Parts: sequence; structure tokens; C-alpha cells
Amino acid sequence: MIRKGLWKGRSRSAVITMAITFALSGGAVRAEEGEEAENEGWNGSIALSGNAQTGTTDSFSGSFDAATDRAFNEARDEVKARFNATYGVTRDSSDTPTKKETTANSQRLDLGHKHVFNPTLFWGSNSFAERDTTQSLEVRAAADTGPGIRLWSRDPVDESHFDINFGPGYRYELYDGNTGAGVDDNGDADHFIDVVGGFEYKNQLFDDKVDFTHTGSIRMAANEPNAFLVRSEIIFSLPLTTAWSFRTGFLVEYNNDPGSDDVLNKTTTRTSLGLDYKF
Repeated sequence: MIRKGLWKGRSRSAVITMAITFALSGGAVRAEEGEEAENEGWNGSIALSGNAQTGTTDSFSGSFDAATDRAFNEARDEVKARFNATYGVTRDSSDTPTKKETTANSQRLDLGHKHVFNPTLFWGSNSFAERDTTQSLEVRAAADTGPGIRLWSRDPVDESHFDINFGPGYRYELYDGNTGAGVDDNGDADHFIDVVGGFEYKNQLFDDKVDFTHTGSIRMAANEPNAFLVRSEIIFSLPLTTAWSFRTGFLVEYNNDPGSDDVLNKTTTRTSLGLDYKF
């Protein structure tokens, strides 16, 4: 969250935007058209992006994203993990002395498991833990499990499908009590019994030249209906060469009942641009 008053005056600035994405592959190969993709061993990706600006207002922001997954048991089971971190800082060079303000500082770890019963039905379990100091969020940890349905797919199914899932879940949230100690006595702690719904849509557009992914979820607390959390993420990957692709992503999260008076905006958004190298 960027607070008001950060961007003052006309900036005589030089803007440098750097985005580098590296992909690590553990042996998976995209199948030819008409063949189902093989998915053996670990697959992974690492993305790094940054933005720097100098002038009347100096700022820097960067993000790190790493993901990995593996299918086993003849592709009837899949495990996945993802870690994302963002950091941003800004300062007004006209201030004396110069003061820095953190505009982004968040980390999130996701873990998941899926067991496939047949081409239509599966069982999914997901969990995550995250923190965001600019939102006064010391920790949010959640887990859910339940059945899922594959509504649509085509070859290769790993890259082209539409899944929905639903089930019960649990969520714990702790907001900073202006002490920084990060314990329940010094903050606002809540325990929620969630009803969770989610989806994953993946497709290859424009004659399979563009990879498109859209994921989303909603967590509604049964014991506190006003405390619901909505999250959606879209990723486009446009190939530049046989190995390199241009990747852009957009994330939006809406928290209807943040547990801190310091949170001025219930909606958080994040846009990323970068290069994706596949091998």
C-alpha cells in the first residue's frame, strides 16, 4: 500500500525498470499438439523484477517469485510450492534530513497437494502463510481441503484446463498492536472457520502461442461472515523466441474486514513485468 503524500512535486527523474525471469526445469517437456504433456520430476521457475526512480522523489521496488511442482504416482498426485516476496522504499530528497518510507514489504508461502481420482474428479488441499508490514499484518495462516471438479480440458491438459474446488478451511490472522512484538497480547488476533471456493483456468491462446493463467479464491468465515477475503491473479506469457517469453502478471486482493485501524485501503493490487526463460 502506498500512502498519500509520497509523490510530491514534479520529479526530474530517470526511470530504470529491470525485469529478469529465470525458469528451472526438472525434466518436463511441453507435448506436441495432440499429445498429453509428460510431467516427470520437479518443474520450477524463478522470477525477479525491479524498478528504480531518481529525482525529486527517489524510489525502489522489487519482487522475487519462485515456484515448483511435481507429479508422481503415475500423475495421480501432484505437489506444489510457491514463495513470493516484495519490497519497496521511497524518499523525498527535498526533506532535511532525508526520510525513507517503506511502501511494500510482504512475503507469502503457498503449499498444495492434489489427488486425481479420474479425469473429472480430484481432491485438493492447500495452505499458505503470509505477512505484510505495510498492512500491519503480522501473520496470516490458512489451510483448506475438499473436492474439485475439472469442468474442461484439452491436450496438453497441464496447460489447458478449468478446475473448480470447494471445501472447509481454517484461517488465523494477527495484526500488529503497535508494539512490533508479534504476539496475541499486543495485537488483534482472530480465528476463522472458512468456507472456501476457488478456481484455476489455464489455456494456450492464439494457436497455442500465448500461455494464460487465471486463479482465484474466496474465503468466507462461517463464524464471522463479514470477514471474507477475495484473491485473483492473472498471468500472460508471450513468446519472443523459442526460449524467451515476455511475462506480465496482475494480482488483486480484497480484505473486507482488516483487523487493524492502520489499514486505509481494503484492496491491494500488484502488477509485474518480466522475461521468462524456459529450457
